[in-house]
Amino acid sequence: MKKNLLLIIILISFLILSFSSNIFAKKAAIVIDFDTEEVLFEVNADTRNYPASLTKIMTLYIVFDYIKKGNLSYDSQLSVSRVASSRSPSKLYLEEGSSIKVRDAVNALIIKSANDVATVLAENIAGTEKEFAILMTQYAKNLGMSNTTFKNASGLPNRAQLTTARDIAKLSHALISNFPNEYKLFSKTKFSYKGKTYKTHNKLMLSYEGADGIKTGYIKASGFQLAFSAVRENKRLIGIIFGGDTGSQRNKSLKIIMDKEFAELNIKAKDKKEMVKKETKEVKKNNYSIVVGTFKYRNNAEKQIKLIKSKYPVSTKDKNSNVVLVKVSGKQLYESRFENFSKKEAYTACKRLKKYNRDCFVRL
Repeated sequence: MKKNLLLIIILISFLILSFSSNIFAKKAAIVIDFDTEEVLFEVNADTRNYPASLTKIMTLYIVFDYIKKGNLSYDSQLSVSRVASSRSPSKLYLEEGSSIKVRDAVNALIIKSANDVATVLAENIAGTEKEFAILMTQYAKNLGMSNTTFKNASGLPNRAQLTTARDIAKLSHALISNFPNEYKLFSKTKFSYKGKTYKTHNKLMLSYEGADGIKTGYIKASGFQLAFSAVRENKRLIGIIFGGDTGSQRNKSLKIIMDKEFAELNIKAKDKKEMVKKETKEVKKNNYSIVVGTFKYRNNAEKQIKLIKSKYPVSTKDKNSNVVLVKVSGKQLYESRFENFSKKEAYTACKRLKKYNRDCFVRL
């Protein structure tokens, strides 16, 4: 135990020295106690840097606020412009003239960090991305983010788009405080769109005990960024790190800092083997889908999802819907699915739908 503690102290000391060096002026970190907003750890927390895709946290904050106010809904269709479709990756490769639902757009920002989708949201809310950036900056000021200026909705390179680790901590705190239900989306590890499944970029969230979000970021000028939240023994800490040399180094550094701060609060990590068993069990628990129709054309599969949602909301409430391309006897067909059921939920839902003479079967 003493050996491990000594190792942590050495690593933290090395980290602080690295962050304090002028050579690493853009490196920064901060950890805050969610309940008290007390700063537990900080290095260069007010050094301005490019936010990269952490920018999308504010884009999502505004989307959630518009939904709360009734100006948007998760089923609202968003039109895709030429400007949006031309955005550089990471992206969903949306086509000009097409549309995407707000629900899918939100998942695409959280999990895929899609730049084209960020522009779609910006344009549909404010008319242009430039106007949306002005709105973002105003929201930032209202949240006390005094060192932040936004110029776009995605975090793509712009020399005037700047923030600090402290300001991103404030934004993360506000997001979790003001939109607790919406924040649960940040714990999702994957989502499917038009038959393709996308996995989260937030690798630390997959391995860190108590982690439940929130967002990674990277452009060459900023280095690797991460806004992060974890809860242990009912204590939530928010950690922000800027300027990582690699994604792996960024994750390792923030893990060390977060572990240190939890330890100073006398909160110990649980046994890793037990955690793995529990996580595996949870993944399996909600890994069932129900198929409510199989069609030759995607359009018909999408219509079926809308029909089931509207007529049988009890069976599909709070479940993700998806159209999945499958091969049956050498033919390509489209399945209308609802996902993220436990085994019991899936069979109960199908039983209920079959009472109304609706086709339904369970997939694992």
